[in-house]
Amino acid sequence: MSLLRLDIAGIRNIRQASLTLHPQLNLIVGQNGSGKTSILESIYFLGSARSFRNSSVEPLIANGVEECLVRGEVESNGQSHAVAVQRNRAGSRVIKIDSDDIKRATDLASLLPILVLGADTVNLLLGPPGLRRRFLNWGLFHVEPSFSSVWEGANRCLKQRNEVLRQNGPDKELDTWTRELVKYTERLDQFRKAYMQVYEQVFLENCKLMMALTNISCRYFRGWGNDGTLSDWYEKDRGIDRKRGFTQKGFQRADVRISVNGEEAANTCSRGELKVLSWAMVMSQGAMLESKKSGNLIYLVDDMGAELDDQHRQRICDYLKSTGNQIVATGIKQDSLVASWKTHEQKLFHVERGALKLEESLNG
Repeated sequence: MSLLRLDIAGIRNIRQASLTLHPQLNLIVGQNGSGKTSILESIYFLGSARSFRNSSVEPLIANGVEECLVRGEVESNGQSHAVAVQRNRAGSRVIKIDSDDIKRATDLASLLPILVLGADTVNLLLGPPGLRRRFLNWGLFHVEPSFSSVWEGANRCLKQRNEVLRQNGPDKELDTWTRELVKYTERLDQFRKAYMQVYEQVFLENCKLMMALTNISCRYFRGWGNDGTLSDWYEKDRGIDRKRGFTQKGFQRADVRISVNGEEAANTCSRGELKVLSWAMVMSQGAMLESKKSGNLIYLVDDMGAELDDQHRQRICDYLKSTGNQIVATGIKQDSLVASWKTHEQKLFHVERGALKLEESLNG
């Protein structure tokens, strides 16, 4: 799978741009603020209908315009698909795949899986548990066919149970939604536990390839205690749940924690080490997807040179190239960016003040 062509209109400082992409490696050179990260953001937008930098669509839309639009041509399993995503300042969106109106952004994600490696990736270790839950859910969405329906069922039951708690509803109604929530939550826990058992081994192997740190561990916490069933915990917490008006424990409290020498990585590692660890987390998730859907992934790599020395940078480049996935990578200095990737199978673009031009096209 690869993104063959990208057309951008009204994304941040990019008023209008078009790219014909290389199926393997695409390098984008530009100074800070030139628009190179906005190109990555546009690709991500095409695969998700949202930004990887902001939860709101407002900052994504260029000043002076009311909407943004990204179109792309995607090759998947020997077939070409036309994809378009449009958002306006009011928050409405239009998604089309092969001229068909699409209601769910998850259909985009299925067609165009994208992983981002950038400065904010370190927040997987430094940020709140919600980021790691989304990370875990992304992996399950792509490898477990029934995940989406179970996830939707769990969230529906949690919402209904919380509503009963807020309204101080009768015990009979609370018991009904509790039973349903337990059913869906235990299924999600099974998915997550099975995924993480495999993921941990992949992650630890990749850490060995990319860095010198030892005694690294990766653990999944399900969101409630290990002693007793979830039903037991809900019965035990019934009073406090009613008092607070929401469910204290469950799938919505799960976490993934990375430790080094028995301490949380965020508390013991340097910034550079945290960056490599967090990037290894994402690349390992890509490897899990690869085992299910070979070649069906795009990596967006934003300014890899920041906070990484030459050795770590080269190890990451070599690993990403070995996956065979399409890569779009940015950098400030052309010479060092090209040298890091060490291949002639590439396209090189230069962006300045939102204007893009093809500098070099080699073997493709």
